[in-house]
Formats: sequence, structure tokens, C-alpha cells
Amino acid sequence: MNKSWLRSAILFALLTSGCGLVETPNELMRAPSSDSDQKSINQAIMQYLPAGSQLTVPLNPDESSAVSLRDLDADGIPEAVAFYKTEKNDYEIGVLILTQNKGHWEKLTSFSNIGNRLDFVQFDDLTGDNQPEILIGLGAGDDLNKELSIYSLEQGRLQEQIKLPYSVLAVGDLDQDGKAELAVIVHDHDKLVSTLHLYGVTDQKMTKLAEQTLDGHVNGYDQALIGKASHDKNGLFIEAGLGAHSASTDLWIWEDGKLRNPLARNNSEMEMTFKPYPLLSEDINQDGLIEIGIHTQPPGTEDLPMYAIPWIASYFQWDGKDGLAHIEDHYQNYDFGLDFRIPDKWAGKFTVANEPQNEPQMTTFYYYQEATGEKLPLLTLQAVPQQEWSKAAEKWEQQQRSYVILKEGGKTVHVAIQPEMPSKMSASTREVYSSMLLSTEEIRQFYRPLQMPL
Repeated sequence: MNKSWLRSAILFALLTSGCGLVETPNELMRAPSSDSDQKSINQAIMQYLPAGSQLTVPLNPDESSAVSLRDLDADGIPEAVAFYKTEKNDYEIGVLILTQNKGHWEKLTSFSNIGNRLDFVQFDDLTGDNQPEILIGLGAGDDLNKELSIYSLEQGRLQEQIKLPYSVLAVGDLDQDGKAELAVIVHDHDKLVSTLHLYGVTDQKMTKLAEQTLDGHVNGYDQALIGKASHDKNGLFIEAGLGAHSASTDLWIWEDGKLRNPLARNNSEMEMTFKPYPLLSEDINQDGLIEIGIHTQPPGTEDLPMYAIPWIASYFQWDGKDGLAHIEDHYQNYDFGLDFRIPDKWAGKFTVANEPQNEPQMTTFYYYQEATGEKLPLLTLQAVPQQEWSKAAEKWEQQQRSYVILKEGGKTVHVAIQPEMPSKMSASTREVYSSMLLSTEEIRQFYRPLQMPL
């Protein structure tokens, strides 16, 4: 997949964590039952890794690790599965599987496949035999489709069940039958054709349940995700890049034995989920439902060039019919590495502005009357380099400014600076403005750090 459209919008896209090489299995494993178990697994893995090898972490899903404990043969005893790369060959990913024998870890098998990037690893039962298959996706470059291999452990031997090309993929219970489905999206850049393939369990075999043509004229696909689209329906959320930096989200549900897109546009209508920059779907408010992210422009910024607009990340849920319901808004700044949820009491009465004249740069939220253009500061967010923090704090204390430290660790200190009450305003404005000011507890509640995209 060509991700140049993502690179141009990297300050706006929320990407998954990167793949890295590591020296030991420590802190990279789905935790075993005790410290002694972890120590023995660590020792065994390092013993059986080829010379000059290092463990590598899959790019996806987010919770993936370099070492996983999984009961691959359903005998009640987990196997250890480790992924590694060697210094000699940058285009080869290795897999090491250890089994337990009388309390000791022994090598069951190891193998390698061609690829310079471990894109995807997941363990799911895709055949209905109550044993998890190993799904391993490898990539060879941004302009190429990746390759998914699915393995199962049968009578002590690892068997490859199927090999599939993909641009993005997702695993989850889309049809809500209690079993996992595999959704594979393949985009052919040359032929401008995109296809969604849905696989599931039929008679203890992985079979194709459906095939759906997608828009082949997109620039690329960045994410596929299966999760709850509403309280009674699961959905497949597919993120597509449309141009140099714009994007959209497709939603597919399983209904009456086939795939349906409830948000499909009619003829020349603009896509309901069009966004000027990538913004991935996620459960932003932790309510168990997936929200679709769409950028909205703050009022009063109409004269700014597109790159300078302080976009608001607005999140919506499928309404169960053919529309979207607004859930909440966030200001997300990837330069600063912070996320600030917009308080509900600010809705329709605020704007936001970056302050490039300040060093370090600030972002300020304002009470804003669009009809009159009146602006009054509500809150300023700033990321201060650690080496400048003492000087900045001293200046604010001398000025008797109120501020809240949000994050102290790392290279920067995140701080929220509370405004002084303006001396001149009408009584009606004072009442509304005062009600919009935030307490220290509210500021902390609405803030969270963001991981910088790689």
C-alpha cells in the first residue's frame, strides 16, 4: 500500500505503534503466571534464537508483542511463540515456537518467511475446531500489498492453511455468531480495483462468505477494524485515503447473509464520512462502540490556509439507520503529543487558535461569538521543553498566572494555563463566559497524552 498520503498528513493521522527490534523478551510478552515462568521462558527463547537474531514486535494490532503464550493444540498447556529478525537478512522474518515437556521448554519448530516488516500477528480460531490459528502478515514495502499466512498446529507439526494478499485486514465476530471472521481488503494500484473478501467458519473449514467490490480509485487503505457499530450490530470499519491527504471511512455490516454499507452515498453526494485528513475509527469514549472520526473546522478560521487550520477531531457513531450521531469533540495536537476533549458546555460557543508567534508554541481556546467576532480566552495548552520548564514556571508565578501541570515526564512538560478574568464585558457575556471556565479537576479530566505517530 502506498502511504505517501499518510506521510503528508502525519500530524493529523493517528497511526498504530511501530515495529521495533529488542534484545530480550522482557516486557514484550503477554504476561506468564509468575516471575519464575517468565525467567524460564526468557532463557529458553534466547537459547533457541539463531545467532545474531533479535526479537521484533508486530505493527498490528496495538496489543501485539514479540512473544506470546498460546495453547495452539488445545491440550491445556500453552506454547510460546516468538518473532525475530536476523542481522544477516533484513528481508526475512523468523518464527520460533517452544513447547513444554515435563516442566521444561523445548523447541517445537521454527521457520522464516520473506518480508522486511512484521505487519500483523493474531491468534484466532478461524476453522471452528477450538484451536487458535496463527495469523502472520508480512510486508515488503509501502507500494506493495502484504501477504497473510495462516498456520495451525496439527499433531505437533505446524501446517500452513492458506496464504492471502492484503492491503489491510481485520479479525472479529462480524456476523455475531460467536465465531471470528477474517476481512481482507486488497487494493490493486495498477488496475484501480479494490475488493473486500470476508472469510468465516463453515463445517470446521475456513471458507469465503462474501466478496464486495470497493472503490478502486482510492490512494490506499490504512486500517480495517471489526467492532460494535451499535448496541445490537457489529461492523467493519475501513479507512481509505482519497487524495494527497483527504480520507474517508466505509462501514459494512452483515445483514440477511450479505454485506451492506448503511452509509453509502447516493450518486454525486459527498461521502458522509469524508475528512480533510486521516482520522482513524476507534472507541474514543470507552463505551464499547466504535466511533468514526471526522475533522470539523472551528468557526472564525475560514480565512486560514488548510494546513494552518486547528482542526477539531469530531467523533460520530452509526445511528443504526443511514446516518451518524455526534458523540464528542477533541482537539488533538501531534506536535505537542496531547489530546484535549472539548467540554460539552463549550459546544457552539468556542473556537481554537494556534499561537505561532510564541516560543514554545501555544494553543488557546476562546469563548467565541460568531455574530460579533467577540473572543475571550478560556484555556491555553502548551508543551514546554524540559530545559525551559523552570524558566517558564518562574515567569508565570511572577505574573501570578494560574496553571495546571498535566504531564511532567519525557522531553516536554504539558501545562494548561488558566486565563485571568477580563475586566470589560457585558453582564450577559460574563454569565456565559464564567460558566464555560474549567476547574483544575475538569482540565485534568479532559486531557490525555497522545503517542506520536511514527
